[in-house]
Amino acid sequence: MWSAIKWLFRTLGRVLSALRALFINLFFLLALVSLFILFFGEKEAPTLPASAALTLEINGPVLEQEDQPGPRRLFSKWLSGDDAPPPLTLEQIKDALAAARHDERIKVVVLRLQNMTESSLTRLDEVGAALEGFKTSGKPVYALGDYYTQGQYYLAAHADEIWLNPAGAVTIQGMGVYRLHYKSAFERFDITPHVFRVGTYKSFVEPYLRDDMSAESREDTLRWLNQLWQHYQDNVSTLRDIPADHISPGKELLLSRFRAVGGDPARYALEQGLVDRLASRHDMLRHVAKLAGWDHQANAYQSLSVPRYLAHRGPTDSTAPAVGLITASGAIMSGEPAPNTISDERLARLIDQARRDNDLNALVLRIDSPGGSAFAAEQIRAALLRFKQSGKPLVVSMGSTAASGGYWIAADADKIYAAPTTLTGSIGVFGLFLTFEDALAKLGLNTDGVGTTDFVGAGLTTGLPDHAQELIQLGVEHTYQQFVTLVAEGRKLNPAEVEAAAQGHVWTGTDAQGLGLVDELGYLDDALAGAAELAGLPEYRVKRVRLPRSPKELLMEQLMSSNLDAQALLQSALPEVLRPAGDQLGRELNALSRFNDIRGRYVLCVECQEF
Repeated sequence: MWSAIKWLFRTLGRVLSALRALFINLFFLLALVSLFILFFGEKEAPTLPASAALTLEINGPVLEQEDQPGPRRLFSKWLSGDDAPPPLTLEQIKDALAAARHDERIKVVVLRLQNMTESSLTRLDEVGAALEGFKTSGKPVYALGDYYTQGQYYLAAHADEIWLNPAGAVTIQGMGVYRLHYKSAFERFDITPHVFRVGTYKSFVEPYLRDDMSAESREDTLRWLNQLWQHYQDNVSTLRDIPADHISPGKELLLSRFRAVGGDPARYALEQGLVDRLASRHDMLRHVAKLAGWDHQANAYQSLSVPRYLAHRGPTDSTAPAVGLITASGAIMSGEPAPNTISDERLARLIDQARRDNDLNALVLRIDSPGGSAFAAEQIRAALLRFKQSGKPLVVSMGSTAASGGYWIAADADKIYAAPTTLTGSIGVFGLFLTFEDALAKLGLNTDGVGTTDFVGAGLTTGLPDHAQELIQLGVEHTYQQFVTLVAEGRKLNPAEVEAAAQGHVWTGTDAQGLGLVDELGYLDDALAGAAELAGLPEYRVKRVRLPRSPKELLMEQLMSSNLDAQALLQSALPEVLRPAGDQLGRELNALSRFNDIRGRYVLCVECQEF
């Protein structure tokens, strides 16, 4: 009897515990779904005004593909009161400007670039081309700013008028590549770098072996830097109709001109023709309001942001044949996707889906990548070769960078388009290992043991014996030969021609075309048109290739995305005066975080990603 009562109460307790757990889980799930709907659910867009300015406000860099913030970043933004809109993609900007050109409600485009961080010349050129297309409507473009950095000014130069705050400035410094070098630090802390490479100009590993740039690296880097800088000056000079020495004068001429204006940077910018007018923020707003109307509630001109404007476009009903588009942006890595990286698994799935999609007549792969893991790059290339077996044309559009591993996955395309300022090539391979045996020995820590072969035990605490180093070097050389061979076969060049363009050399798109590494100079729209032509399509629509995901997967992707960007973390933690140094260190840490190749072999061009 007593045991039956105990069993009854024990059972009731278990039932109550199960019910309590069920209700808690249901409540938690309901809260998560509510948060998901709050942040990501579609909201009814308010009616557009009859007259307005389209305000192109760029926060952060111009992105190749939409950023998907995880819950930690969203929660951090909410706690800090950061209500800045997310960065815009190149596609959003181009679509909005193309629609606004024919929209009678849009009277003017206003560039607000104060929070735009440095973006590559290639992306800014594509935005600039879209602005020039808008200007064919006869409607004006104004750039309004308290100050302009070099990248901001490059985009602002497309405006009909550039307005500057009287207390502001235009800062144009030039271009450079500067990296931390670790040789002396490694010696001081008894860290042993083991570097394996093929390619005289494969300069990524130099900072681990030297305290300065090698002559070869200096020569190669300065060559393409000068080309990009000349491109910058030529474009600004043409757009603003001013001589080149007003954009980048020598130091003596710059100082003499600054003395003549009493050191006033705003007046200097006006007299050199860099800007058209000096005006307060209030006067800027009032001037635009004469065209766009005044919003009394916002106490500013009647303005539409790009996301709000695009929300009113509605779906397109084109029945034209489709050209597929996949964007691959970031460092190439193995495994599941992470922010700002190209996952070999995910990209391969996208390519396979495009191959099976009977609605697609051709595929354009947009690449914006400095490379990364050689193993991951080969998995992506294998998927692209499977796609080509379908008989559909494969075209590559190179963005800012398609170097090293980025070129590895491009080489087999039927046609390759690159912008004049694209950085590509960097055909070289390296391996890098750091060991700490000497540092540990100084602390009295020694590793000892036994193994069944000569290759057991080599690692962080014991160093790499000569035979292990030779084995790794042979593997790196094999990967380099594989790289040269696949480029030769994909581009229909002989190995000697590829070798002349290889050795880690970085090339601009213009130079790469002359070497046979790319076919045409052009942007994404040119590549899409080229793919349609190869497929024999007189007209076409663009269809983005996306993996099908269930609502549960969408929710979990947002909830579980907790990868932190070292550069962003450092920047947010440092005071303003230290942020340039933090930015440089953050780039180094981000580069190191990408080393996940299972064989320790990398096809990566770190210096390329800054341009």
